Amino acid sequence: ASGDELLEGLGFRNVHYFAAGATLFGGEAEGAYQYEGQEYVGRNEHVGGFDTCTECHSTHELEVEFAECADCHEGVETAEDLETIRVSETDYDGDGDVTEGIAGEIDTIAEALIVAIQTYANNNAATDPIVYDSHGYPYFFIDTNGDGEAIPDEANYGNRYVTWTPNLLRAAYNYQYSQKDPGAYAHNAPYVIQVLYDSLVDMGGDVTGMTRPTVSAE
Repeated sequence: ASGDELLEGLGFRNVHYFAAGATLFGGEAEGAYQYEGQEYVGRNEHVGGFDTCTECHSTHELEVEFAECADCHEGVETAEDLETIRVSETDYDGDGDVTEGIAGEIDTIAEALIVAIQTYANNNAATDPIVYDSHGYPYFFIDTNGDGEAIPDEANYGNRYVTWTPNLLRAAYNYQYSQKDPGAYAHNAPYVIQVLYDSLVDMGGDVTGMTRPTVSAE
């Protein structure tokens, strides 16, 4: 059967919240869905002394120990400032801004992916319109009014999304993966961008101007 045909029995299964370890190890852990024929970066080695969980986070409270980040990353005075960090000068999301933090690059591609997911669902005769709610289980619901936004009447288990094609489910899983590790930009930005990019392509989204990180990306 085609990956774009409705497949009975498919259902959305959520990635574990804050699956930071899987993101850190990238293609070695395969926490996200990885597309056949594509290469994915492995573990994010970062730098010695700051490449394990407890070297960057408080052991018991899990708070980010950001003070020493400023030794290498200018302008980091609060934990929120970590989102402004970028190393690569590549414009991965194609928006023309190479000064925003790598977190912003990820956010733009993720936003494009959810739009592509909704467009795919609207255009496929086998699937219902779809809407996403980050706070409502199981996160993807039927967009009953077709406005692209989740409302309380839609974001409930009884209205959960069930008309999955394999391709739609893979992309939806990867989108959710990117949303449930809020520190993904620090844990392994190239891996997350690769996963989002490949999902966007599979959904028929426009990747013009975007750049997929190479396996050698830092």
